[in-house]
Amino acid sequence: MKSGLNSLGDLVEEIKRRAQAKEDLVVSTNNLQAIVEGDEVRLLVKGRDAKPINGVAHRQIQGHLKIPADYYDRMLAEQPELLCSNINAWLWANRENRLVRRLFDTTRAFLSDAFRPLENEDLAAAVAKPLIDVDADVMSAQITDTKLYIKAVDKKVTRELAKIGAKFGDGKHKIVRGLCCPAITISNSEVGHGALSVLGGVYQDWCSNLSSFKERSTRKYHAGARHQLMEEETYALLSDRTRAVTDQALWMQVGDIVRAAFDRARFDSLCEKIEATQNDTIEGDVVKAVTFAAKRFTWNEEETQAIQSELIQSGELTRFGLYNAVTRVSADLSDYDRATEFERIGGQIVELPQDEWRQIAA
Repeated sequence: MKSGLNSLGDLVEEIKRRAQAKEDLVVSTNNLQAIVEGDEVRLLVKGRDAKPINGVAHRQIQGHLKIPADYYDRMLAEQPELLCSNINAWLWANRENRLVRRLFDTTRAFLSDAFRPLENEDLAAAVAKPLIDVDADVMSAQITDTKLYIKAVDKKVTRELAKIGAKFGDGKHKIVRGLCCPAITISNSEVGHGALSVLGGVYQDWCSNLSSFKERSTRKYHAGARHQLMEEETYALLSDRTRAVTDQALWMQVGDIVRAAFDRARFDSLCEKIEATQNDTIEGDVVKAVTFAAKRFTWNEEETQAIQSELIQSGELTRFGLYNAVTRVSADLSDYDRATEFERIGGQIVELPQDEWRQIAA
């Protein structure tokens, strides 16, 4: 598992700091303008100041205006004035309302006016008591440009992950690999990068690997009603009070889901699935199998080499070995978003239908 902020207290303080610096504006596109100031491309909102556009918002603007990504990126790097001309021409040619989300001195998101913000501070408040109630340990947490992550483990509930088919000399005792604990990965995006998500998972205590599973998950999409501008050119989105009342039922449901994620029966079911992957051997060439898996899970060359090395060094040439190699490599990735995605890929490998696994193994 990749480490994140130093403590839960650090996470809470960072969430509070960001909550105080947010600004949400619903704006007609004819009241928006891309400009160059210094060496930065900024988005000017009529009646307000211009703020630099971050990478997330750039990609959303590019996608919304249907400007080819390679061309957009080249203009941004080499001809920012030309990029602004392109952006403004298409913004003004197709008038519609957009939600512009700003944080500190940055334009951080350019979204549909039907996007329903689910705020990180509300999520943190909703899951805090359930996590305390089950006495879960927050092992890692982080806020990136795209998401908030909270990863917690209940170390009071344990299970030995047995090595199938391996026995001690008396033939009566299974060799075990170490203790596993039920885990949970909670994530949310305030900028349109996926749904609010609660994923159940397994934490392997002996190697600090974490995997998350779709089977034990819930997702809530940021979909709502469109916001009408009425007479104003720009208006600030829903007050904190209105949001709190509207989302109260949702946050209560999220709290219940967090409690249920540590259910013993669910945890045992996941462990049994992981144990069973030891029977699924890699029958063909290991390098080719990893290369084939790389195409299936979109690993880049460096990631593929690291997974291949971990798998071969482990000597565990099975689906279980590939699962462990992927979750182990996740801890070494520099990008927290990508590391968390690898933990999810670990779960996907376990959950692969047999016919899809055989394509990799053979």
